Amino acid sequence: MSDVRDEQPGRPHPDAHADYETGDGGVTRDLLDRRPVVPRTVSTLYETRPGLNPTKAIGRFLEAVNLQERHGHMRVVDDLIGLQRRVGDTIEHYRDKLLNAEARSGSTESAKFGIGHFNGQRAVVYVVDWAFFAGSLGEVAGEKFVQAAELAERERLPLVSMGASSGVRQHENVLGLIQMQRMAAAANKFQHTTNRPYISVLAGQVWGGMSASAVPVADLVVALEGTDYGFAGRRVIETFEGRAVPKGMQSAEANYLDRNVDLLVKDVDELIEWLGRIFDAGRSTHRIRARSEGPTRPADVLPGGRPVTTGPEGFSAALWDHQVTEQVVQVPRARRDQPDTPPREALMARYNEIAAGAGRLDTEFYLQNVFDSAVPFYNHLRFEEEKKYPNIIAGLGIIGDTTFMVIGDQPCYQVSAGYVGKSPANPGPEDFEYGVRMMQAAQRWGLPIVFFTDTLGALPTMAAERRGQSRAIAQSIKTSASHPFPTVSVIAGAMGSGGGLATTPFGRHTVMLDSALGFVSEPRSTATILYNESNPSVEQVAMTLETMRASADDLRHQGLVDVIVTDEEDPYLTARELRVAIVEGYNRQVGLTPRRLRQKADERLRPRTLGKLAADAD
Repeated sequence: MSDVRDEQPGRPHPDAHADYETGDGGVTRDLLDRRPVVPRTVSTLYETRPGLNPTKAIGRFLEAVNLQERHGHMRVVDDLIGLQRRVGDTIEHYRDKLLNAEARSGSTESAKFGIGHFNGQRAVVYVVDWAFFAGSLGEVAGEKFVQAAELAERERLPLVSMGASSGVRQHENVLGLIQMQRMAAAANKFQHTTNRPYISVLAGQVWGGMSASAVPVADLVVALEGTDYGFAGRRVIETFEGRAVPKGMQSAEANYLDRNVDLLVKDVDELIEWLGRIFDAGRSTHRIRARSEGPTRPADVLPGGRPVTTGPEGFSAALWDHQVTEQVVQVPRARRDQPDTPPREALMARYNEIAAGAGRLDTEFYLQNVFDSAVPFYNHLRFEEEKKYPNIIAGLGIIGDTTFMVIGDQPCYQVSAGYVGKSPANPGPEDFEYGVRMMQAAQRWGLPIVFFTDTLGALPTMAAERRGQSRAIAQSIKTSASHPFPTVSVIAGAMGSGGGLATTPFGRHTVMLDSALGFVSEPRSTATILYNESNPSVEQVAMTLETMRASADDLRHQGLVDVIVTDEEDPYLTARELRVAIVEGYNRQVGLTPRRLRQKADERLRPRTLGKLAADAD
C-alpha cells in the first residue's frame, strides 16, 4: 500500500472562491483557478493526528489486564561503563540519571513483566514504559524480556510485548546493545518451542534497539494510533541526508501503509478486546462436523446484493463492530454472463467484471460471511471518496471450534453519491511479504489456511521490480505450497500469473467460482505477445481468452480444480456454498502428515503433456 501516499493532482474545492467578487480589473474566478493549489494527500491524515501519551496508554493497559509484577524484580547496581556529561558546573553520572528517573516515575526500571488477563484469556505481558528513562533498553530490560519469554514458554501462554522505547541506553554502551541480540534470540526460542502467538504492540514512540529486535520478529506488529516507529530518529536521518524528514513519515500510520505495521488500533480498550479474541480462538485437529448453513442475508440488505459501507476519513477501527458507518450503498450482484450468453462473450464479460465489477464478492465479504466469526489482521483507509485496503489482507476465520488463517487479495473501492467503483488488487513485494508472515504465523500456531485469490497479476511497476518483486512472489509460492497443515485454495476471481499463484497452492484442494478465470498472464498482455501488437483488438483478446482455456470448467478438466461453486445472484447463498466446499476440503486433509500432504500435491501436479521419445532403431 505504499503507493497511496503518492501525491494526487490538486483541485480547488467547489466553494473555495465563493467569497471573492468578480469585476472589471479585479481578480476573476478564472485567474484564481489558475493559481497553484497544494495537493491534498493521504499524508494529511497522519500529519495532523492527535498525539498519544504513552505513559497514560501504558498505565491504562496495565490496569485493564490487571498485571501483577510477580517476577523478575531487578535493577542496575553498578555502572560498568562510566559515561558522563557536564551539566553546568557539575558532572552527571549514570547513577544520577537512574535516581532522577526513579523519582519521576516511581519505578526502578523501564521494563516489567507478569501475567495479564484479556477477556478471560491469560498471557505473559512484557511492558516498556517511556516514563522511566524514555523507555531505554539496558541489561535489566533485556533480561526481563528473556525471562518473560521463558515464563510464556513454561506456562504455554501467548506472549505480548507492549510499550514505548527511545532505543538502547547509551550509558550501558555495548552491554546495552547486545540486549537486541538476547531479545531476538529469546523471541526466536519461544516461537520454536511453542505454538502460541507472540504479538508486539507499539504505544507511543518506538526507536532504535526495540524497533530492530523484539518488535519485527513478532508474529504480528500492532500499533496504537498516534505512535511513531522507526530505527533511526528524525534528527539522525536529517543529519545524514542533509534535508528535512517530512512530517508524519515515521508515524505508525505511514508504517502501516508501507506494511511495516500489520494493524492499527484506536485505543487500549480495542487492543485488549482484539487480543482476547485471538487468544480465545480454538485450535482443533479433528474433522469439522458442524453442518450449519452459515450466516444468512441480514434483514437490512436488499435481495441479490451486498452492502458497501464507508465511515469517517482516516484509518478504520480494527474490529468491524467498532467501525463507524456514515454511508451504506447496496451493490447488486447482477452477473454479466447470463446462461444464454455465447461462450466467447461470456468469458469477456467475466474478464471485464473481474477487472472492474464492484458487484463481485471480495475476501472481506467471505471473512465476514463464510465463517462463524473472524478476527481481522488489517485496517482499511477512507480518504475522500476512496475506501482503500491493502492488496492482500488476512485474519482468523472460525468454523465451529476450528480456526483457519484466511489470506486473500482485496480490491479497493470508490464510493460517491450511491456509486461504487472498484480498483482490483495488484500486490507488490510488501504485500507478498505480509502474506508470507501470515503463513508463517499459521504454521507456528498450528492452523490450516484458506486462500482467496482474485488478482489479474502482481504490481507491474519498475518500483516493484526494484524492491524485489520476483523474490517476494517466489517466497510466497514456496511458503504456501509447503504449509504443514491443511490448505484450501479458493479462486474467487482471477488467478492471474505468478502474482495469483502466490496465494493459490494447487494440488491439495482447490475450489473455484464458476465466474472466475485462471491464466498465465493478463489476457490483454497475452494477446499483445501473440499478435505482436501493443494495443490488441477486443476480438483478439476475446479469442485469446477463449483458446487459452481459462474457465473453471477448463481448469477442472485439467485436474487443477476439485470443486466448482456457482457464483449465485444471492451473495449469501454463494458464501454458504463456499463454506461447505471449504469444510469438505479441510476434512479430506485432516490427519495427514506434512510429508503426506506434500506428497499428494506432488502426485496431482505431475506433468500431463509429456511424451516419451521413441528409441532409435538400430
